[in-house]
Amino acid sequence: MNNTSNYILTKYFSNKQKGVALVIVLLVVALVSVIATDLTGQLQRETRRSANLFDHQQARYYVLGAEKFAIAILQNNIKESPDRDDLNQAWATQGLYFPVEGGDLTGAITDKNRCFNLNSLISKSDDNSYKSNLDGIAFQAYKRLLVLLDLPDSLAATLIDWLDTDEQISSYGGAEDLEYELLSPAYRAANNLIVDVSELRLVQGYNNEVLTKLRPYVCALPEDGYFKLNVNTLDKDKPELLAMLIDKMSISIAETVLAERVQSGYDDLSSFWQLDALAGIEIDSSVKSVIQLDSDYYMLHARAQIGRGHKELRTLFKQVNKEKVQIIWRRFGTIQ
Repeated sequence: MNNTSNYILTKYFSNKQKGVALVIVLLVVALVSVIATDLTGQLQRETRRSANLFDHQQARYYVLGAEKFAIAILQNNIKESPDRDDLNQAWATQGLYFPVEGGDLTGAITDKNRCFNLNSLISKSDDNSYKSNLDGIAFQAYKRLLVLLDLPDSLAATLIDWLDTDEQISSYGGAEDLEYELLSPAYRAANNLIVDVSELRLVQGYNNEVLTKLRPYVCALPEDGYFKLNVNTLDKDKPELLAMLIDKMSISIAETVLAERVQSGYDDLSSFWQLDALAGIEIDSSVKSVIQLDSDYYMLHARAQIGRGHKELRTLFKQVNKEKVQIIWRRFGTIQ
């Protein structure tokens, strides 16, 4: 092979090696670009995630701040008016809105002594078991409430059996463990206090239609046998809560009584019982023991929206004495 041939071959392989090297370089550049793009995307996602976490944390702090503010308002109200609660007081102001950095905070305090406490249907006995009193004012009032809402009063019996400790059906229409164990999936009666009204979905007979009608009128306070209603804060569009107490009181009479109430409510119970609308109606002492002018339980509902973060808080307060408000429970959630 002469020098010319060697030269040609050397140049050929040299050019081929340069082409391979160029391809390798291009592949490396492409691979680095892909990696850089992926890293950039990850960095952006992590940045957004961190910002979202920060916004959510800020929203959480704001609703907890609203909780502190609510306690201060309630305790100040107790000092100024220890024996009365009405809708003209500062705590009852609805639709509060506070613009904050990066978003807004809304909140409202509602009185929980203007609903029927489902747990009032049972009381704890000396042996720590829960027992019902079918002749008590709470059970009779609940049955009347069901009837006033065009619901079967047998629902009272199934709820009693869900709550009380024994396994005996309380009355016609009741349901104990045997009925629930036949379901699929099977479960047993709680035999304990109801924690949230939504638990009624598990009780026999409480379907969606029943809950839709009943939910605005009931609540689940964490105290057995506790049945108190504040006549100063009862919703005027829920006269059934007043009419359920007195067998001979019609819805129209209850509407009249609530319509005559001024925003600041009644100064004393005697003024309430002496209303013309109640004249001629016999009021039992057990009914009078339920009606009061002050409240013991309050609910805060606060929402904060900060950037992409949002937080919702519900807190149940109880007035434990004439100077202190105590947090019973708090529940976090998101805006639906």
